[in-house]
Amino acid sequence: MLADSAPDSARFGIKVVRGHLPAGTPVKDIIDEVTASNATLIILRATAGDSDAIVQLQRRGWPVIHADTLVYYGIDLTILPREPLPEGVRLATGADRDAIHETAESSFAGYRSHYGANPLLPRDKIVAGYIEWAKSRLAPENAGSCTWVVTAEDHVAGFATCDLRPDESTVEIVLNAVHPRFSRRGLYGQLLKGILQHYATLSYRQLVVSTQLWNYTVQRQWLRAGLSLKLAYDTYHIDRRLRLP
Repeated sequence: MLADSAPDSARFGIKVVRGHLPAGTPVKDIIDEVTASNATLIILRATAGDSDAIVQLQRRGWPVIHADTLVYYGIDLTILPREPLPEGVRLATGADRDAIHETAESSFAGYRSHYGANPLLPRDKIVAGYIEWAKSRLAPENAGSCTWVVTAEDHVAGFATCDLRPDESTVEIVLNAVHPRFSRRGLYGQLLKGILQHYATLSYRQLVVSTQLWNYTVQRQWLRAGLSLKLAYDTYHIDRRLRLP
């Protein structure tokens, strides 16, 4: 269940592993794997409300932080009408890298993610992680990924990174943001509409996107665009540095 998270380990200077707990996994198996791990930080995701293993870990003295609840929204692309891309929405190029960097840095500086729930993770490195994540889909080796931007006043005002899974006929928006300087202009709605239209035209069947439960503003945008709530996961941090002797 646990696998090395090389980017997190490099960023924070500690060994970090991640794991997803499939529904129905025996509690003993989860406890045994956590106990056997030598990682400083273990990040676990479980179906929201499925906390039996987490409670047992806490009873055994493990310092477990409930770091966030992640909600997934989705939409059936086959029912959308075919329309042209909204004005200002286009695929990003390498020339947009600096603008995407600036947008991510400004947008996520105070954002409450699961990393922010851990008091031992430096805030500047958390933001650096979002910047790295935002630019990662511009890398040429990511053939199954891409980045979209929306422009205003001849500037890149927002971006959305996407992972494409043609075998599942699914596109996932992995990370998205609009620069605070361009907020409240409807630009995020434009960007989302453009992405929906593009992949509907390419005959993808569904689009999914996720955010923290408390990010209400973007969820209202998704509902207006026709997306609906599909899944929810709880994220937990088990940080050995918080454990009592």
